Parts: sequence; C-alpha cells; structure tokens
Amino acid sequence: MVKYNSPEWTDSMLLDLIRLENDRAAFAELYDRNWHFLYNSIYNILRHHEDTMDICQSLFLWIWENRNQIVIKTNFRAYLFVAAKYKVANLIRGGKVRETLFDGTAFENITDAAFDPLEVKELKNLIDQLINELPAKCREIFLMSREEELTHKQIAAKLKISERTVDEQISRALIKLRVPLGRLSSLILFL
Repeated sequence: MVKYNSPEWTDSMLLDLIRLENDRAAFAELYDRNWHFLYNSIYNILRHHEDTMDICQSLFLWIWENRNQIVIKTNFRAYLFVAAKYKVANLIRGGKVRETLFDGTAFENITDAAFDPLEVKELKNLIDQLINELPAKCREIFLMSREEELTHKQIAAKLKISERTVDEQISRALIKLRVPLGRLSSLILFL
C-alpha cells in the first residue's frame, strides 16, 4: 500500500487518486489531513460535539460516495468550508441545533454567494427590524458599536455617558436580539 502522508502528495493529487482509482488510502490521508480543520470550523458555530461530528462524517461520506463526479475548482479546504456552511444552514433550518450564545459580532457582510440571496435578504430584514425595535438610546449605542465600529470608550466620550452604561446598553441589545433570532444567531456568525 502506498503512503500518502508526505507533503509531496497535495490534496488535489489525492482527490485525483480517489476519483480516478477509488484509492481508499488516498481518501484516508485526505480525511486525516482535513478533519480537524472541518471539525473546528463547524464546532466554532454549533458548539455541540455530536452535531459537529455528524456533519463532518456526512461530508466525508458524501465525498467518498460521489468521488467519481466531484470536481473541485478551489482548494479542498475551501470546498469543505462551503459544504459545511450548507450543512450547518440545513441543520439550523431543521431546528435541530442546540441554543448557542449570540455575541453579535457578524452583522456586517452577511451576504455570501453560497446562500440563497433571498434568504440572506430576509435575514438582514429581520435583523434590521429587531434593531429598529430597540429603545432609542440602546439602538443608538448598539449601532455606534457595530456600524461605526467605535469602542465603548469612544461611544461613552461621544455621548457623554459612562463606559458602564455603554456596556449595559450593548448587553441589553444583544439579549433582545438573541431571543427572537434563537438558533439563527449561529447562522449569522457563520455567514
């Protein structure tokens, strides 16, 4: 049996062996090289070991079962990452994700060609609606933090309030956004 664990064997070369020769050893090496990356990428969103493992296993199983048809035009990790985004989105849509905390860090650049533009637009509209429903001062502080990217100290100085008040208002905003978004809050962080 040929050993593929040297750097001279690129992921692309391994994929060719898998696709053209059904080489199980090449597949095992591709799996060994990439499963930690895939696991960490998914776990950082879901924060649930079993769901993460299910997605990792289903992706690699799908790759093996469809090895003869797969054409990857980017690097393999980029392909895995996009495929994982689809799987995570489907899991979230199916309501099978455990509640995760929402930290509100990904309100910018939600669009991505890997997701249905209509769904992304609906999600953006929901977020905008929820932000507009925040109390005026809370909304102002939250938007200064997220859209203007001001620090808590800068916001406090600009509004002539304490940093503690800024912290409290942003925390309130995140709590009020987390509840209605629920499981979708994880998807926002992923996009």
